[in-house]
Amino acid sequence: MIQHSARFTRYLLLSYSFVLILVSAGAGVFIHYERSLAKSFTTYSQNAELKSHVDSILFSANQRSILLVRMINATDFFKVDALNLEMLKHEQNVVDNLQSLIQRVEMKSQEEYLRQAGIVMSYNRKIQTEIYQFLMDDKREQALDQLLRVAIPVQDKVQVLFNQLKDSYESRVQLSKEQFSNAIDDMLKMIILVSVPIILSLLIIATITTRRLNAFAKSQKSILDSLEERVKERTQALLLDHNLMQNLNEAIGIFDTQDKIHLSNKKLDDLTEACKLPENVTIWQLLMCLFKDVDVGHIKYHLKHKEAWRGEATLSRDSNQFCIIDIARISDTSLPNDFFSIVVTDISDLKATQHKLEHTSNYDSVTQLPNRYYFNVTLDRFLNDHPDQPLHLMYIDLNDFKWVNDHLGHAAGDAFLFNAGVQFKKVLPKKAFIARLGGDEFAILLPGNYEISDLTDLCESVLKALEEVNEHQSTHQVGCSMGVATYPQHAKSAEDLLHKADYAMYSAKDSENGHYCIFTDQMNKTLLDLREIEVNLHRAVQNAEFEVYYQPQYRLHNLQLVGAEALVRWPTPERMISPLEFIPLAERFGLINDIGVLVMQQAMHQTQRWQTTSKPLPRIAINVSASQLLMGDFGDKISAILADNQLESHQVDIEITESVMMKNLELNGETRVSCVSRLQKSGLEISIDDFGTGYSSLAYIKHLNVDRIKIDKSFIDDIDTQSEARSIVSAIIEMGHSLGLKVLAEGIETPNQLDILKKLGCDEGQGYLFSRPLPAKEFEQKCLS
Repeated sequence: MIQHSARFTRYLLLSYSFVLILVSAGAGVFIHYERSLAKSFTTYSQNAELKSHVDSILFSANQRSILLVRMINATDFFKVDALNLEMLKHEQNVVDNLQSLIQRVEMKSQEEYLRQAGIVMSYNRKIQTEIYQFLMDDKREQALDQLLRVAIPVQDKVQVLFNQLKDSYESRVQLSKEQFSNAIDDMLKMIILVSVPIILSLLIIATITTRRLNAFAKSQKSILDSLEERVKERTQALLLDHNLMQNLNEAIGIFDTQDKIHLSNKKLDDLTEACKLPENVTIWQLLMCLFKDVDVGHIKYHLKHKEAWRGEATLSRDSNQFCIIDIARISDTSLPNDFFSIVVTDISDLKATQHKLEHTSNYDSVTQLPNRYYFNVTLDRFLNDHPDQPLHLMYIDLNDFKWVNDHLGHAAGDAFLFNAGVQFKKVLPKKAFIARLGGDEFAILLPGNYEISDLTDLCESVLKALEEVNEHQSTHQVGCSMGVATYPQHAKSAEDLLHKADYAMYSAKDSENGHYCIFTDQMNKTLLDLREIEVNLHRAVQNAEFEVYYQPQYRLHNLQLVGAEALVRWPTPERMISPLEFIPLAERFGLINDIGVLVMQQAMHQTQRWQTTSKPLPRIAINVSASQLLMGDFGDKISAILADNQLESHQVDIEITESVMMKNLELNGETRVSCVSRLQKSGLEISIDDFGTGYSSLAYIKHLNVDRIKIDKSFIDDIDTQSEARSIVSAIIEMGHSLGLKVLAEGIETPNQLDILKKLGCDEGQGYLFSRPLPAKEFEQKCLS
């Protein structure tokens, strides 16, 4: 068993050794023949490649002949040019393949064929170029003659030379093919002589070789497919670029350093045709013909030092057509020479829009007069350009113009303003400049020397002009107030001149005639005082110098304290200034909102402190101005102050005068949610202050969403002496109660007035009979302890 196993083992070893020897021998034989086969295949591949170069040259040569015939038959120069480009592509193909053949020539005869072929093809190329030039010069018969007489015979000679060369390479290909075939036969014979393992090995090797060959073929095919795809994509891109350039709205062209135009699209061609210039026109001749304001010398100088130039120009044939011209150097190393691109863009629509915007920004849309911005620019420019020349500023404000808008509508109001502007211009000197500053305000600039009498006459003329407008609009007469100030007599700057003319206008409103006023030195003194008050008022707001006084409010039937009204005071080192003095100025200077917030903060803070006294204050009443109500965040500010002081909404009563309430109603209507309505919905109480002094209250009271009405002191003063006043107060109380409102009487000063109000059923009251307005400390001692 052991011996058998040993023999078997030796047998296996010998067998495997023999197999290994056979495999080694077979491998050696295969390696030898594989190398021989590879060499034969390489020779065959190289010869086949050379032959393919010859075939490619023949194909391109034939295509050039065909393209020449098509060029002669083509009627469009662009088509001829396109065919010439394609012919040049085939020519480049011939050159590339010919170079490849020359580099790999192995025989003197082949080298001679290639040299002769190169000479003949160079001559043929020259002939074909002449034919193309004849065609571009519209010499078709000469081109045809050149083709038949010279080009075709030369082409035939090229065909003969390359056919001979082709035969030579075909014989070499056939020889290498036979050698390759013999190598395979020898290898097959050897395979038959070796054992099966060698045959299997050779098959494996053959399989591997076949796979390698297939992989190489696939690689070659993939490369060719990729090249074809890239050529196709590039061709499509060129066609798209061409179509894009032709269809652009801009006029586009390419010109060289000799100013010759090489390429242009349809837009530029149309412009060139419109100029009726010769074909060889330079770019600068074209620009000078197309545009009337182009400085060619400047452009050339600019392009010598810069890469690009941009400018705006107007077409010679149409002064309303504007263009942007862009010229730029084309920096491309692949180009043989320097070129420039030119792009002409029509910006007429943009210019029209620009002019429209300039008119809109400088002129009033209603009157078509210059607006405030244009007026300020003109005033500043005049003072800068003519600092020593007198300039008179007339400031005009229409009186009671609001009636026209409110009763006749805004369309009628706009028509009135337009007609007023027209009539004003009729009576003004030619050098006068009139503008609408906004609303119902106009301003007139009068350069030159005018006596006071001249200015007075001009004001009278403006008044008569306004009368002309009044005659055509309605029976309601709209008047005007005018203020006149003079530079440099009254003012040294534009702002100061406006300020003094405005002050003179307000002085005219307060004067007896109420029509016009010319600024005087006395007014300058008053204006300085007013400015001092303005400065002090700004300082007082900034430093919170205001104090809040409190006047108690009582329930009349039992004289129980129900609240207090917060009243602002302005203490100064000289005296205590009452609201009647500084509130109108605060409104004029735009400080009323800041003062209102200060009063509200102090009053609510003090009310919160009084909640800890033995008799907490039930309610604090705070007056609110019209401008505060028009603030978009007024309600939010009140809510924030309430939250900061931990007060409930019902503890605050917002007092609004009847005129302000009616203005709120006019702005918002009966159905829209107004600022007052939002305040009441948040829980605040709303009271109408000075009721009965403003509008026809009986007609509008049902629309006023309020909690309380306050009868004005002017009605209370006479209730104990005049029956009419008592009847009015009685009617107001009854009306208020019928609408579910509380009624509070202001200005109760005598016990008799108090008794009458109790009998009439008035709910609440305040006045000097109970207490004058008191500082917080005194109020607390008198009313809350």
